[in-house]
Amino acid sequence: MTTLHSRTMRCLFFFLVFIYSILSPIASASYPPSVSPLAEPELICHTDNPAECYPKVFSATEEFQIVHDDQDLPPGLHVQLDVQTGRKQAKLYNPEEENPALAGLPVNQEVIVVDPELPDENEPRIPAGAPAYEPVGIVKAPKEKNEEFSQALQTIKQSSEKQQTAETNILGGALQLLDDLSHDMYYGLQIAEDVEAMQSLFCLLLKQDEIDGESRPFTERTDFLASSVLSAAVGNNVPALTAIEKAWDSIAEAKCTGGSHSIKHELFHRLVPTSEPGTKQESDEVDTIRLYIAVINGLLKSPKIRTEFLEHTGMQSFLQILLREGSVWELRQAKVARIISDTFLDEDFGATIGLWPRKKQINAGICAEGGVRSLDDECWEYHLEKIAQGAGAPEWSEYLLSLTRRTPIVSSQSEPPLKHTEL
Repeated sequence: MTTLHSRTMRCLFFFLVFIYSILSPIASASYPPSVSPLAEPELICHTDNPAECYPKVFSATEEFQIVHDDQDLPPGLHVQLDVQTGRKQAKLYNPEEENPALAGLPVNQEVIVVDPELPDENEPRIPAGAPAYEPVGIVKAPKEKNEEFSQALQTIKQSSEKQQTAETNILGGALQLLDDLSHDMYYGLQIAEDVEAMQSLFCLLLKQDEIDGESRPFTERTDFLASSVLSAAVGNNVPALTAIEKAWDSIAEAKCTGGSHSIKHELFHRLVPTSEPGTKQESDEVDTIRLYIAVINGLLKSPKIRTEFLEHTGMQSFLQILLREGSVWELRQAKVARIISDTFLDEDFGATIGLWPRKKQINAGICAEGGVRSLDDECWEYHLEKIAQGAGAPEWSEYLLSLTRRTPIVSSQSEPPLKHTEL
């Protein structure tokens, strides 16, 4: 009995092994092997928005995709680079794909060597010590010249010494034409090279014509148009400013009809406000000084004229504008502050450092006393500190004060002699 039972159990065991050996391959085919999850790809994120992240290693497809600058490119991809924008795209390389734009061009050439052009033996060589190249070059005349330009210049030269009302419209028309053309480099240079015309324009600027001021709008007044022509002629026109600088002595020392002082004296000294606060004369003076400031702003780009401005109390005139109280002066004061910083204090805007101020700050008591000495260079910090105090201080005051404080003073060894010449 025991033997029979043992034999039965062995048969059952071999039967189960046989069944398992048959079903195991079938089960393996029915259920795919479990795949271990891939590691998360390394991402590059420049913002907190997850949607803007992208993988560090570029993942190529069969379509072109943009490649970021900080992505790594796997080898063997088809890469395109837009040389205009610098944008790079890549996709999986397809050897059967052809680009018709590359038909007939050599391939597998990473470098193309171009033979340099041989110098022309007939081309003249620049001799040693030749003048430096002038980037501005020659100001070419327009293809079609304005035929009325010469006549307008002649009218200006003839009318600057006359006061006839009958010629006012003719003179105004000539100034309007020059105002339109003076923004052009060619015509601006033509005006600047005509010394007589420049003298006439300055005289028209300085002429005080009460009848003209009362009867015509401000923008049509003779002095306004003359200021506009002069400031446009030298604005961003290096050749025109150079021409004025060369002839400056002849222009500046001339006297207008009926005047007792030179053009230079009148221009620099009329910057000083003299009207009573709150009067109509003050309002008119604000407008007139605006015209002088516009012209001086362009002239100060000339080293020669800038030096004369400093020597003839030009900065004292500027300071007296900054010291005026009243809202009518706000725009003029902001303009003067910008001219000072751009010309003498702020190197980022083209200022020549070391020209001004020429003296160090002195005892504040001397500056507080008033008088001529309180307007000198050594009192600028004192006055700017007073202007910058309070909640209603103008925006330019603190900035101008900080620039003045950090600007080095010219040493006595290198400082040019400061002379005061009565004009």
